Amino acid sequence: MTIDFNSIQDVFSDNQWDVAYLSEENLKRSSSAPIKVKLHVFGHDMTNAIHSISPNGIIVAKYSTDSNDYSLYRDSYDKLLTLFNKEDFSPVYVNFKEASILSGFGVRAKNSLVYNRKFGFQCKFCAYVFRDKITNHKLLKPQHQILDLCEGCDDCIKNCPVNAIHEDWIDAEKCDNFIGYGNDPNISSLKWFWYEKMKPKDITKEEVYQWDSHAKYGKNITWGNGIDGFYELSVEGLMKDKNPVKIPHCRICQEQSKCSKAPFIEKQ
Repeated sequence: MTIDFNSIQDVFSDNQWDVAYLSEENLKRSSSAPIKVKLHVFGHDMTNAIHSISPNGIIVAKYSTDSNDYSLYRDSYDKLLTLFNKEDFSPVYVNFKEASILSGFGVRAKNSLVYNRKFGFQCKFCAYVFRDKITNHKLLKPQHQILDLCEGCDDCIKNCPVNAIHEDWIDAEKCDNFIGYGNDPNISSLKWFWYEKMKPKDITKEEVYQWDSHAKYGKNITWGNGIDGFYELSVEGLMKDKNPVKIPHCRICQEQSKCSKAPFIEKQ
């Protein structure tokens, strides 16, 4: 049997979604591409599974302005269930950035993020494999070049609060440490959000200020009953009373005036 790609597109027809075809080869390539940190694994983990059978599939993007919003996993799965049986497809965890580039509906920018043809940086990605062959899909060309909006522009390099972005490489450790444990008075980090919501009686602000990615902080950042609800981590992100909650997140590298407002023009 075969699946018409147009029927898959119809499932994601509203303006909150974008979808592209992923060949077996590109699924394998995105599975073997390195991943900085594994977070919010949903479905079958194909990373470094070199012997996995990789039938064809799709890469899906959902519009979101929240860096910590992973609700697209459940939302996209529920949408596909309106057309397919659960035995017909499966969510997979791969290097979504690489899959987006190989599929042709995303291109990498200087800030290392992938710029989607429809939503720019304002989206999250997930992927699915299908047992049957997908037909009538568009043949999009992989976007291996740097985002054209980055040519002659170094705004994200100049404005990164921790100087993590360089012309041809990213200091991922600096970036992650700032997002998780930064002390910038104007840009909150995960640890300060946690401290504000959990109000631990046995930990002082002075102690929290000293935490960074090299400190033994892990045992301290635990969720539970907070000052305004019950917090817990799920595959969809941080939840408060079973509902997604937005965590303050540094987004300076994707909010520069040149790249945040201009759409990605697909050149095929």
